[in-house]
Amino acid sequence: MRRVLYVDPPAFCATVERLVAPALRDRPLAVAPPGADRATILALSPEARAAGIERGMAVRAARKRCPDLVLVPPNPTLYARASRALHRILRVWAPLIEPRGYGHAFLDLSGTERLFGAATDVAERIRREAWTRLRLPLTVGVAGSKLVSEAATRVGRAVTNGYSAAAADRLWPLTVPAGDERGFLAPRTVPMLPEVPDPVRRRLEEYQLDLIGQIAAIAEPDLFAVFGGAGRTLRARAQGIDPRPVLPPAVRAEYRLGLTLATDTNDVVALHEVLRRLTERLGIRLRRRGLSARRLAVGVDYSDYRRDARRIPLAEAALDAELWHASRRALGLALSSRVAVRRIEVTLEGLVESNLQLELWESAEAVRREEDGNRLEPAQADQRGRALQRALDRISERWGARAVGPAPRLPAGRTDGGPPAPPPAPRRRTPPRWPATAPGSR
Repeated sequence: MRRVLYVDPPAFCATVERLVAPALRDRPLAVAPPGADRATILALSPEARAAGIERGMAVRAARKRCPDLVLVPPNPTLYARASRALHRILRVWAPLIEPRGYGHAFLDLSGTERLFGAATDVAERIRREAWTRLRLPLTVGVAGSKLVSEAATRVGRAVTNGYSAAAADRLWPLTVPAGDERGFLAPRTVPMLPEVPDPVRRRLEEYQLDLIGQIAAIAEPDLFAVFGGAGRTLRARAQGIDPRPVLPPAVRAEYRLGLTLATDTNDVVALHEVLRRLTERLGIRLRRRGLSARRLAVGVDYSDYRRDARRIPLAEAALDAELWHASRRALGLALSSRVAVRRIEVTLEGLVESNLQLELWESAEAVRREEDGNRLEPAQADQRGRALQRALDRISERWGARAVGPAPRLPAGRTDGGPPAPPPAPRRRTPPRWPATAPGSR
């Protein structure tokens, strides 16, 4: 069973500033660039939030609303040190950690129950150790996906809004049982749902959709008619569906491949060949980890140091041929100049866990239909393509990547896959025949 933790230190930057300057405790504090009233608030303490200040507010407006506000300049070095200290604690309990800004992180505890116990107990140990060693209060959410675990921390923050150092023990881990994701989200308000774009939120307010359960009850075609492709994602998130895996930065970097060309060129055929090699390597990496990508991006660096990039949506569990086709489309959109290309890069984005399993052999029913002359259904054709892809992967693993490659172009006159027709024999030139003459004549 999958168990994901989301670690959220409330007001992380403001808390770290107070740790190095104890005189600022219990005072409204905000982090903002110094020397400019037009600057905006980057982070703030619970006391400043209680005074009506919000993140992104102008410094001039914040001073008018709270005259006692203490402004400190941002200190990225200090925040990075505190974040590294917290991650040293997290690494003891989780094999997979995906950082999410200063102090925030996703932890994948799947398969660690026999070693560390239940995920809820691990979350409580992490919270206590962070408070004892670093004096950092943590809000921890435990669920079966990244989306619901982050939503759980938002619910926990709402319960303990305006915490103080003395109230840090009230930040208990909030656990969502497996299978109850939709029931947990249904009575919550829309701001509790993570990663909803601001234009979508404003549109939901116009339709007076205040609860997540109201969104989940709407049919997908209706949401698609209003929000387009974002409507499908919105409905899936409202139901607690999130197949995104927890990926450390080192693993995420594996899905970006680039090649600097030996000679700058704008030959499309040569660039397509480079894309074929890159997409094949990326496709093998995806299938080995059981992942799929939702988008493919192609970036090109020109010899004059300019750069262009384009993105193409992908189908779930795309095959190597589909990745190559999408990369060629993206390259055609990205090539906006006749200048020669120096470097080409392919990136797979929006990684999710793939629910489709590749089969090595096709079903007997599919073979029977093909023998009878019937056309295969799209689902069966897709299954055959995945079976072929799996077979090619096994050949490459055993005999090397060069064992499988594109077929050479057929010569002229060869269409059935058989041996080429022999060239026509050269015509022999015979001497002309003279008519027979009578004996004795010249």
